[in-house]
Amino acid sequence: MNKFNIKFVLNLLSKNEKIGKSDAIEIISFVTKIEYSEVLFSLEKELSRKHFRQIIKISKSVAKGKPLAYILGYKIFRGHKIIVNKNTLIPRMETEQIVDFANDFIKTNNSKMNILDLCSGSGCIGVSVALENDKDINKIVFSDISKKALAVTKLNIIKNQLNNKSEIVKSNFLDALITNKNKFNILLCNPPYIDLNDEDVDSSTLKFEPKIALYAKDEGLFFYKKAITNIDVIMKTEEKMLLVFEIGWKQKNDLEMLLQKELGLKYNWKFEKDYFNNWRYLIIKN
Repeated sequence: MNKFNIKFVLNLLSKNEKIGKSDAIEIISFVTKIEYSEVLFSLEKELSRKHFRQIIKISKSVAKGKPLAYILGYKIFRGHKIIVNKNTLIPRMETEQIVDFANDFIKTNNSKMNILDLCSGSGCIGVSVALENDKDINKIVFSDISKKALAVTKLNIIKNQLNNKSEIVKSNFLDALITNKNKFNILLCNPPYIDLNDEDVDSSTLKFEPKIALYAKDEGLFFYKKAITNIDVIMKTEEKMLLVFEIGWKQKNDLEMLLQKELGLKYNWKFEKDYFNNWRYLIIKN
């Protein structure tokens, strides 16, 4: 039979423009069980016929547009392996920065934090914050409207042994949390923010990822409006607080007008850009 080594397969996959180098390495790592970081140090390792066929099968699915994370059943997020499926959004690089903002805030405050991962999906944000700030967290609440998404959140909580400091709440955005009179030091949220009429959405995202996690009313601003008008209800405003929202890159101006109307000078707020120089985050503090 023909013998193929990892170098040959990497070169073969690189010819497909829909498969980036990192994805190619991830596919090989997944099939061969070689650690991702070790693949490039194992270029001369020969692959079995079975492994070669598996790699080609997966690469063909990716080439057809199916997200690799859904094929593998996980996505690496800040170095953490996060379980995902068709009921959750795929964690993206831009969302990783939300964790950075939370980490910086936690390090500058000495009290134990109560944190809300709102619209949690897979739970990637809350799980990462918990893993990276183990001793500084009292409790993290993961909340989402989707029962199926929360089932994935639960898997990630269990996998990372965070049961003792985690709580799952099924809620239509803030409704159940307000009813339960929950209050938090930190609120982290990547809400649905695509305008219902926006046609400029990646075809793979549109085809495979859950619509409920993508689209919002009021030109994509519905959930920001609801959160901003409920800050005093949901946050521990008598203590230091932090709210971080991921936003659509074209929403900054509309959100500024909303903030000026609803908050004025009551709280401090600012916008930050992502790795690609797009306005991507709204940060509110007291």
